[in-house]
Formats: sequence, C-alpha cells, structure tokens
Amino acid sequence: MAFTFDQFVTDVRAAAAQPDANAAVRALLSAVVVDPDAIFRVSPEGGEDEVMLFEDETVSIWHCRFQPHVMMPPHEHKLDVHIGGYAGSEKSLLFAREDGALAYRGSKVVGPGEVLSLGPQAIHAVIAEGEAPSLALHVYMGPLMQLTRGLFDWETGEEVDFTLENFEAMKRPAAEVEARLGLG
Repeated sequence: MAFTFDQFVTDVRAAAAQPDANAAVRALLSAVVVDPDAIFRVSPEGGEDEVMLFEDETVSIWHCRFQPHVMMPPHEHKLDVHIGGYAGSEKSLLFAREDGALAYRGSKVVGPGEVLSLGPQAIHAVIAEGEAPSLALHVYMGPLMQLTRGLFDWETGEEVDFTLENFEAMKRPAAEVEARLGLG
C-alpha cells in the first residue's frame, strides 16, 4: 500500500492508543521511514516548512522541513517526541539548563530511515545538516500547540515565551552558533 499522510495520521493515532504508546509510535515511525522514497513522493515541495497534520489530546503530528545554514533556537516540547527522517539530515543540538544557563551536551543527527526519540525534558536547537533541507515526520505524544513552552536565549539561557515572533527573532546563522559552541 502506498504511503499517504492521511493513513499515516490514522496509524499514529491507533499506535498512540496502545498501552505502551511511545514504543508503538516509535515502531510505526521506524517502519514508515524505512522507505523514504514513498514519503518523499507525496511530500509537499513548497509551502510552509512546518505543517501540523493532526493534533488532539493524545498526539500531535507534524511534517517538518529544516533548512541548512539557519539554526532554529533552543526550545522545549514538554512531551516525548519521535522524529523520523526521510530526506536530508536533521541535526539536533542538545542542551541542559545549568545554573540558569544553557550547557551544550552534544548533538544527534537523524538521516533518512532513522528515528530519534527525545524525552519531555529535552531542550534542542535544530538545523538541516549539509547543503540540502531535511524532511522528517515529528510525532509529539500530546497536544503540543496547547502547551505553554519555552525558548531559550542563545547567550544567557534565559527562558522566554514560545511565540512565533520570538521563535523567528531567535533563529541564528549556523556558523555563528557552531563557532560559539566550538563546533566549527
């Protein structure tokens, strides 16, 4: 059966209703992204980089495209999240809060056919690694858009409200972030 976003949403909702919802959603996502070409064939080429496919009290499902050279600001989800890559590579810079500041803890890359799971306390910044955009399916284990969440100032680690305006204002050139963290 060919991949469709409608069927994917139906399948994720069924997996999220299982007794071990995280394991069921991760297994489903792993099975779906094993054939990246099937997803890529029906993925939008233009439009918004982040599109919510579905949300209710149990799950939020997003199609995400991140661009190279532009780092999304450090943010939290307050939910478990499973990220299934299907084109390009999505890189998460992982942080922890220490004494009110952000401490870099490493990075994880999700390539085509791979799944990364992050817990509800995770703080990460995101970019497409390499020269091509990354494409991934993100499944959050709850109502992401209904939560009050934080963004974190790159320099001070201060938490600010997660709003679209703050999110856009806090994006940074990747080279700037990597130099600051000693990664470049």
